[in-house]
Amino acid sequence: GIDLNFQSTLVAVNGPAKTAVFRSTDGDGNTEDREVGFDMLHAVPPQRAPKLIRESALANEAGWLDLEDDTLRHKTYANIFGLGDASGTGNAKTAAAVRKQAPVVAENLVATLRNQPLEAAYLGYGSCPLTVENGKIVLAEFGYGGVLQPSFPKWINDGTKATRAAWWLKAKQLPTLYWHGMLKGHEWLARPAVRSPQK
Repeated sequence: GIDLNFQSTLVAVNGPAKTAVFRSTDGDGNTEDREVGFDMLHAVPPQRAPKLIRESALANEAGWLDLEDDTLRHKTYANIFGLGDASGTGNAKTAAAVRKQAPVVAENLVATLRNQPLEAAYLGYGSCPLTVENGKIVLAEFGYGGVLQPSFPKWINDGTKATRAAWWLKAKQLPTLYWHGMLKGHEWLARPAVRSPQK
């Protein structure tokens, strides 16, 4: 099974012995180390923006690039835009998020250079392939607040169910889209949303 252990930090891994040591912190700040055996370990390091951003006037209180959630423009410096893992927006930090952020930044940057209103909007899109069994995944697509944002008709990908079609899409189609489309600036599924008129 899968156990959830909040307020725990991975502090050591012994690969040959298949054990990991987690340090737990209680409400009083006391710590305790616990060794756990594993068959497979998927460890995600603590996320933070690079020092260059964290320690600059560009950062918000948490150390991330201080951006407007929709325009991806800096909240203080109108000539700065950002995207990706260093962004202080409330979305998942995924390649799928950057795929949707890049056109928004491009369109809004050009609008800024032309002294035009910013019309492109990022709605917090992110996507996570959740493997639940061999050959089946849930390809979850969502935006700010967990609102579903499907890219495909439900018969191709129902983002609430594990399917072989979603696995095929992730394993066979999306790599081509990534390597031969997105990285070369071609992406037909990433058109920015249009912002509501500003008051």
